[in-house]
Amino acid sequence: MTNIFFQAVVCFLAISVSFAASRSTEASPVVVVEPAVSLPSGWTVKGRATPHASLELTFAVRQQGLEELSKKLLQVSDPASPQYGQHLTNAEVQQLTRPADADLARVSTFLAHRGISFWSATPNSDFLNCAVTVAVAERLLSTTYVELQHKSGETVIRSLDGYSLPVEVAAVVDFVAPTTHVPGVHTLITDGPRSSVHTNESKFGFNTPKNLRQLYSVGEVEGKAPGNKQAVTAFLGQAYGEWALKLFWRTFCGGITCGKGAPKLIGDKTTGIPGVEAMLDIETITGVSGNVHSEFWGYSGNSPDNPKNEPYMKWLQQMSNTSDKDIPTVFSTSYGEDEGSWSFAAATRLNVEFQKAGVRGISLLFASGDSGPNCEQGKFVPQAPASSPWVTAVGGTAPGASWPNPPSASSTSPSEVAISLSSGGFSDRWPMPEWQKSQVVAYLNQSGLPDQTKAGYNISGRAFPDIAAQATDFFVYATLPTPGVAGTSCASPTAAGIFSLVNDLRLASGKSTLGFLNPLIYSHKDAFNDITHGSSKGSCGEWPSKPGWDAVTGMGTPNYAKLAEVATALPAGRYIPRGEEEPQDLSLLV
Repeated sequence: MTNIFFQAVVCFLAISVSFAASRSTEASPVVVVEPAVSLPSGWTVKGRATPHASLELTFAVRQQGLEELSKKLLQVSDPASPQYGQHLTNAEVQQLTRPADADLARVSTFLAHRGISFWSATPNSDFLNCAVTVAVAERLLSTTYVELQHKSGETVIRSLDGYSLPVEVAAVVDFVAPTTHVPGVHTLITDGPRSSVHTNESKFGFNTPKNLRQLYSVGEVEGKAPGNKQAVTAFLGQAYGEWALKLFWRTFCGGITCGKGAPKLIGDKTTGIPGVEAMLDIETITGVSGNVHSEFWGYSGNSPDNPKNEPYMKWLQQMSNTSDKDIPTVFSTSYGEDEGSWSFAAATRLNVEFQKAGVRGISLLFASGDSGPNCEQGKFVPQAPASSPWVTAVGGTAPGASWPNPPSASSTSPSEVAISLSSGGFSDRWPMPEWQKSQVVAYLNQSGLPDQTKAGYNISGRAFPDIAAQATDFFVYATLPTPGVAGTSCASPTAAGIFSLVNDLRLASGKSTLGFLNPLIYSHKDAFNDITHGSSKGSCGEWPSKPGWDAVTGMGTPNYAKLAEVATALPAGRYIPRGEEEPQDLSLLV
């Protein structure tokens, strides 16, 4: 659907709703949409937000077709389904989930009668945005905004007291942002190189592109499909630096191809002082998957030239606004926080946005977190978005005694062991999906697990992570050379690069991309290296690694050669053309 269509709908329905109805909305009692929240650890309240500060509010309008969306996603993602790979186009997804005309008219009338200009932020208008001052937003939402500062220095404007809308409007809005959600701020771990790691012929005792390609059986495979694309995301001011990427490639990519020219930059915050997190992601994914075009999608939520906004929403909206020709089919995201950071209604809507991506053939990989079982007040607390059933959560491993050699039947030493920081466990919100039940139940029936009555985990909840990859001993070029970077932020772009190469294999043969990965992962355990040594650790317990799925490393680490065999044997699916982006020139490629 186009914005022209939306404008026509608004004009027609705003009249048909009738003047009396709109007046009743103006005078209607308000109801709480999202209640008050407590201030997360690490944040402090600086004071009331400046009344004239600019905010970009996003109204998430209730969608239609959600049952059909979930059904279709499972059908196109299950390797045993006759519809495997029959993904939808973006236009088909937008049509399926388009809000009801009456619901759109109700929200647009609410805004228009208060003199607020707004626009459709997505093709089907399921997100409506408006730019207002803090003072106007407070009146609009019956709330108070405050300025918050994180110990890292990051600042945001949020409404900790919750907010309300007229009852008629609240009934057709999932949530409004930015309001009660206070973002998680991730600090990477840097612990220097592990003394136990031996250098290989590359002379680097780090998880360099060559070592990762060797460990995960990539060999000399590089991309061939001209339209294949992969992307990393960055939030809250994490910026990309071209010179840092050039230096990384020059140092570690001698004799191999890393990336495919300069990454394309998407979003309101992409360049600036290179962030270690941002550069870790783009250096890793381009290092693993050579000759695949990469993109860097960056959103600050606080850029000087734009109203303050919810950066996560900007990313999701941009995906909906990007054509099938231009959309990357693999995204790696290192963003994470406690599962309860979003309200249940908002988290439910985020799940829908993940489903919309998956049914288009897009794979979403998220770092599982760096706090082990994430002990808070003596209980295990699940991490999100990794706990969502509709993303692929990536846990972490560390080098074993035979690293970087891949596992072999002749070796008695492990190539990888579970790393203690790797987060995992069970969702307190989402039920365990069918596609993982048999594997997870087998784990729960083994001995040596934490006491459920003490740790408080939900054995009927969605289990995560789904897979794992190396999560320590990474060397990052950002503002300064940074050795020994650790965290599942290393693992997610590593795994994403592997699946990007598998996508490339299918696209080059005129087949569909893999899309939503989880049903494939759990039905092909032999395509992953089972991790059976090590455990995650927390102040109130630990998850041990075990044969099969476990709450530290999921189904294990990816083996490209075996995944390529699986992907080749899968049904062809629906080939959706992916446009080739002419790579920008990088003068220091080696």
